[in-house]
Amino acid sequence: MEGEYKFSNNSKKNIEDVRADLIQLVERVLYKSPHDFGIPKTGGYRTAEDQHRLFHQVPKVTNCDGYKKLSYHQSGNAVDIFVYDEHGACWSCLEKYDEIADLMKAEFILMQEECFFQNEEFRWGGDWRNPDRPHFEIRDK
Repeated sequence: MEGEYKFSNNSKKNIEDVRADLIQLVERVLYKSPHDFGIPKTGGYRTAEDQHRLFHQVPKVTNCDGYKKLSYHQSGNAVDIFVYDEHGACWSCLEKYDEIADLMKAEFILMQEECFFQNEEFRWGGDWRNPDRPHFEIRDK
């Protein structure tokens, strides 16, 4: 049901330093989504130190060390989400991530028509050779 989901205070805090139009995109998608999702603690803006810590995490969650290879999270141009199911956060609900990604792509195009994201493109980590379904980013064309 449209409009059923809104970000928790924790998700809002976790995304607060991301660029405003990307926050608006993700909020609009959550409003339209048939699936509830949130923003994990490291799912928004990251400092170089935050990124470096994730780079050394086991199991490996990123290929960007934060210094030599930067993440789009470090510029506020990326967000990660987690989908909820009846048991809580679900990292293996692949179909739900795919559906949210389709919504995100469509909403990005709508926002471009509204003059947001000019000369930029949307990328979803699920489209990569080594998929990262929770990851969404905006980058220059």
